[in-house]
Amino acid sequence: MCILVTMHSNPHVTWLAGLVICLCVSNAQVRAESPFALEPKREWILLGTGAAIGVTSLAMYSQVDPLTLDEIANLDINDINDFDRSAVKPYRETVASDGLLYASYLLPLTFLAYADTREDWRTLGVMWIQTMILQTSITGIVKAAVLRTRPYAYDPETPLDRKTSESARLSFYSGHTSATAANSFFIARVFHEYLESRNAKIILWTGAALYPALTGFLRRDSGHHWRTDVITGYVIGGMIGYFVPQLHLSCRGGDASVQPVSTSGGAGLALCFTF
Repeated sequence: MCILVTMHSNPHVTWLAGLVICLCVSNAQVRAESPFALEPKREWILLGTGAAIGVTSLAMYSQVDPLTLDEIANLDINDINDFDRSAVKPYRETVASDGLLYASYLLPLTFLAYADTREDWRTLGVMWIQTMILQTSITGIVKAAVLRTRPYAYDPETPLDRKTSESARLSFYSGHTSATAANSFFIARVFHEYLESRNAKIILWTGAALYPALTGFLRRDSGHHWRTDVITGYVIGGMIGYFVPQLHLSCRGGDASVQPVSTSGGAGLALCFTF
């Protein structure tokens, strides 16, 4: 049984041509016992919203100017709050954190190793694409709006070319931490619905929590981010990775869920019970 509550609206969604591939999988039929389900209008709203934010962030990025020599000379570590100040260090390459970032994009391949998730690959694939688009787009627009100077720009040992790059103004918040949190929490939230072993779930969530935490530590330790950058990235990325699968939960076996829906008359929420 579903109880549908709608609010009249006429939403306009901006599409990216590069997302056309998702049209094929968003209409996929999901077997009855699958814990997740797709609803085409909802999927396109999520994809379109993320794409619109992403286009906006790219436009904002194009307007970012690097720090001038005068601005660099006027940077004062004493202007930094006590909680963040210890992050000031010389610029250092971040091979380890880059490796963790790139490896996190391979985590969805673990779905292929488990029979049930392998059977639901179309649904899970759409959900993951939505997660990545939202995470990347929101991170980008916040970075371009805040323009926070990176810690290494305050250190006299950092090469000048690093201080005068556009990246030196894109500290808040940590994209590496946000992306790894989104990926790891997404994997944990999905597998939580398929695994039956309590011990397996504990190990799964522990790993999901530690992976982005290690990434954030390495980003701060290399002078790329303040502590608040890392914490914010962790929280936002983790929330996106958790709640995208949560929105796609299907009703089964006495479960109840609240899901956003869209109809010809508007958009609203569906409260769904299975008996």
